[in-house]
Amino acid sequence: MNPHSTGENWKLFGGDCLDAANWTNPGRFALIYIDPPFFTGNRRSDPSGSFDDAWGNDIEHYTEYLRMRISALRPLLTDDGSMLIHLDWRAVHYVKTACDSVFGANRFQNEIIWAYSSGGGSQRRYGRKHDTILWYSAGADSIFNVDEARVAYDAIIAKKRRHLFHDKGKVCGDVLDIPRPANHAREWVGWPDQKPLALLDWFVRVHTRPGDCVADFFCGSGTTLVAAVKAGRRTVGVDMSSDALAMAAWRLREITSLES
Repeated sequence: MNPHSTGENWKLFGGDCLDAANWTNPGRFALIYIDPPFFTGNRRSDPSGSFDDAWGNDIEHYTEYLRMRISALRPLLTDDGSMLIHLDWRAVHYVKTACDSVFGANRFQNEIIWAYSSGGGSQRRYGRKHDTILWYSAGADSIFNVDEARVAYDAIIAKKRRHLFHDKGKVCGDVLDIPRPANHAREWVGWPDQKPLALLDWFVRVHTRPGDCVADFFCGSGTTLVAAVKAGRRTVGVDMSSDALAMAAWRLREITSLES
């Protein structure tokens, strides 16, 4: 595969991640994050046209599509690397079973819940206000920068007891309450299903070290790549949409120019 565009610390490639896995050296990435189609059952529109997320309403077809790609990407992880698979309520339980078969159930680390409050509610059921990210590790030990995963304590701590607590807060639980970017926010580029930069920044900082390489094989508008570069990591993005790659390249060049 030929690069779509490159920068000092990033590369973008066009095509299917299954093909991309064939030309990438094993053990290259400390973190692979993927945000694939969610099995919505619809034809979806994006700036480059429509793409099919219906799968003939065949969950086995969808699950096998992802299993093949996750299996091909797994060898690209470092021995202490991690893969994060971003899904929602429609298919996460099917995909988890597939991932267990690829990694081994003992490599499953967390079901991370990304909770958000944006969007409307329902008059017939509880509002569906979270996505699920499955975290699998390549080996028995994986990078987890615990101090990057700390949040403020919930309770007020008495002064005489503060020495018993960590000055950076407690280690976060498996629910991340991070709002979606507002439509008027600078980071919002109008890409369908764009994820918050704060969410990807969290994952990059917790699961990699400075100088590591991060990959996103369904990179869309490039939020993962932007988070990686801003955090001092190298990064590779792959997508089948030429418009996605153009948007990601524009965002990466913009942050490079702002930081120079």
